[in-house]
Amino acid sequence: MNRECIQKIEIRKKTKYIQTKEHEYFVKRQKHFQQEQIYQRLEERNFQHFIKPLYIYHQEEVFPYIHEKNYRNEEKAIDMMHVLSLLQNKTTFYKEISLDEMKEFYEEKKGKINYLIAYYQDLEELFFKEVFPSPTVYLLQRNLSLLFSSLFFAKETLEEWYQLISSKKYQRQVLVHHRYELSHLLEGETPLLVSLDEMTYGSPVEDFVYFMQKHCLELEMTSLYQLYQQKYPYQKEEFLLLSLLLAIPPQLKLDASYQTTVLMATAFQKMNCCREFLLKQNERHQHEHK
Repeated sequence: MNRECIQKIEIRKKTKYIQTKEHEYFVKRQKHFQQEQIYQRLEERNFQHFIKPLYIYHQEEVFPYIHEKNYRNEEKAIDMMHVLSLLQNKTTFYKEISLDEMKEFYEEKKGKINYLIAYYQDLEELFFKEVFPSPTVYLLQRNLSLLFSSLFFAKETLEEWYQLISSKKYQRQVLVHHRYELSHLLEGETPLLVSLDEMTYGSPVEDFVYFMQKHCLELEMTSLYQLYQQKYPYQKEEFLLLSLLLAIPPQLKLDASYQTTVLMATAFQKMNCCREFLLKQNERHQHEHK
């Protein structure tokens, strides 16, 4: 690009768009030096569905600009399941389990669940007798059973997961994108992942949990999950971890603002989606493991 004649530069959020007479580029600031190691690792594992920078100059990554095809979200989501299963198959390795790390995770999740149970019990006591509740309080009252059933399911699942993982010697690890959503897949000649800034090693369930929580209100998640699982089936402890992470509700703050009411309504819709999804998958999982 140094010898090309720049015709246009635009700032688009956190990236720069550059057009020359010959080509188009986008430029973004490199977040950390380990990024190059991630690109190298993906290439070593023959994973090709990502955009690698043409070069890095003064901690800025220069990428070719991709003109996307006009895909519907449903079509793009199918490609995301194929790409996710491929990424995980290509980067899987088995890591020896640290019981101290597992116990620390267990204690952290157990503490969070117990805190949320106490938090919502306090809110129930505080607002249960209100005759003319605000819209926010009314929403809470209507969904308390959903909150408590989710929390007690999460508590039970955590115990089952911890008992199982404590008996294992190794666990699967993969490269995790950490922001696996529709906007981070470009539909060029092939589907290409972008925004790999936060990619690290972790559990195979993390990216699907993020995708589910981000898009469950707009996509049919059961068929997408089954498509994904055909190519990268979870082990039992991974399925339990998936169930645990999807079941834990957020800590909802109460005030009388319209924005809070809308956010709370959306949160309950997502919780219902996750609950229905887990009911179907638990039934299917139990049937397959009889």
